[in-house]
Amino acid sequence: MRSGIAENHEGYLHEAAYYGSDEEFLSITVPFVEEGLRAGEPTLVTLGENGTRLLKDAFGSPSGLAFRPGGDSYTRPASAIKEFHELVRSHVFAGAEQVRVVGEVPHSGTGVVWDPWARYEAAVNHALGGFPLWGVCMYDTRVTPVEVLADVERTHPMLATPGGGHVTNAGYVDPATFLSDYEPRYTDPLERSAPAVELLSPTPEAARKATAAVGRDSGLASEEVEGLVMAVSELVTNGIRHGEPPVEFRLWSTRGRLVAIVSDRGDGPKDPFVGLVPARQNPAEGGLGLWIAHQVCQQVTMHRTDSGFTVRLVAGARVAQPSPQPPACRH
Repeated sequence: MRSGIAENHEGYLHEAAYYGSDEEFLSITVPFVEEGLRAGEPTLVTLGENGTRLLKDAFGSPSGLAFRPGGDSYTRPASAIKEFHELVRSHVFAGAEQVRVVGEVPHSGTGVVWDPWARYEAAVNHALGGFPLWGVCMYDTRVTPVEVLADVERTHPMLATPGGGHVTNAGYVDPATFLSDYEPRYTDPLERSAPAVELLSPTPEAARKATAAVGRDSGLASEEVEGLVMAVSELVTNGIRHGEPPVEFRLWSTRGRLVAIVSDRGDGPKDPFVGLVPARQNPAEGGLGLWIAHQVCQQVTMHRTDSGFTVRLVAGARVAQPSPQPPACRH
């Protein structure tokens, strides 16, 4: 039997928690972890340096409590979903009735582009929906931008509050609706300059060769360049097979960083979860190329406009767009 407020809950219980001090952080996380340990439920802490230190000071290293750096768990959204899927499945197969996770999802306030992680926060409600997982996503209001907090409220059906409380979130939006309506805010700084490569109606082979040639002088590791080459090829193929012509390919390069954009005049995939969960088996629906891109690229963002569908791929060092608004304090 699952413990806590998840006792009669089926599937994934997904909560957000806002805190503005170390004391508020501990008043939320300590009861959550203590309850899990008492119930014998595997509990994973995947936080930044400060949160990890606070909980290690509070608990030490008791049996059933595991610490993993947040940067290791939250490298790419699709990889994080896959990792948590495998984690919970392994514990369930071993007999666990519930698995608990307390984590911090990256965002622009921590130096990471938020758009892919906004999609992640919505998609996990669907991707992990069948598992007895209870996850609390911690957001520090001292550094979290207001536009991020607005997305957080729309992607979490429950809210954990200081002092160990839990309330239903009236602002929660169905994941498919959120993803279908979501408009990315990010524009990569490299796009302000002329692209190193610009191809109209390229073949996948031409796009691969151009990416590989530029990648050789980028200073990136060979596996990063090879991943981008693969992703570019897949997305050009997608544009030709499933989009509307013409397909356009642009590539920017700076030392240690490559940015590629593939666009066409179509509406893009119909599946709102595309790229973040394994592609469906029907080849006519597409989706496999975006799934591959999400696995091998540092960052993937997608954008629909009246003029078509665009995918941005990034390999190399992360660059976050500065937030246009200051953080908000929530009480």
